[in-house]
Amino acid sequence: MTRGFTEEDIANIKNNLQVACEESWRVRGYKKTNIPLLTKAVGISSGAFYLVYKRKEDLFIDVLGNVQNNLLDIWSQNLDESDKKIDGFKQGLKFLFKEYQAYPALYDLNSSEYDLFLAKLPEEQIEHLKMKSSEIFRTVITRSKLTLLLPEDDVINIIHSILFLSLVDSDTLKGTEKTFNFLLDNTLTKLFKETKK
Repeated sequence: MTRGFTEEDIANIKNNLQVACEESWRVRGYKKTNIPLLTKAVGISSGAFYLVYKRKEDLFIDVLGNVQNNLLDIWSQNLDESDKKIDGFKQGLKFLFKEYQAYPALYDLNSSEYDLFLAKLPEEQIEHLKMKSSEIFRTVITRSKLTLLLPEDDVINIIHSILFLSLVDSDTLKGTEKTFNFLLDNTLTKLFKETKK
């Protein structure tokens, strides 16, 4: 492999960079998560970074994919562990809300930092990221085996709205769990019903 690195070395560096990037992105945001910070955290040179990634944004795209897959796994686990699928669906949404609230730098797609990140991506990559985000909801809806009471796109838009509206409180600009739970409790039964076994 290049410059004395084996394929296993490259795979380990890639994994370590993804872990360090996600941790930094959660607390520092996109802009402050830079290549020198990441290479120092992982213990590699910037040259080693560029053996694995052509640019910073490629690493961030991989991290976003990992984050999305993790969210899907946790949400699916909630579904699998619940007797009533609507309860599992709700628990998954509660987990998402807490994640979004705890780490806005990673999840707030409407922030100026996300705009900065997206501005560096080709249009087709942006569309792919948006599609993948919606695909999480589609996959969970399918796995839940809940019967939709509205068209799927409407259900996804309503769920997105509940999540993001709940994250903004007019006084503190911080979301409230009370608002989120109220919206969730009063909306899900209008979006889904349990499928009879």
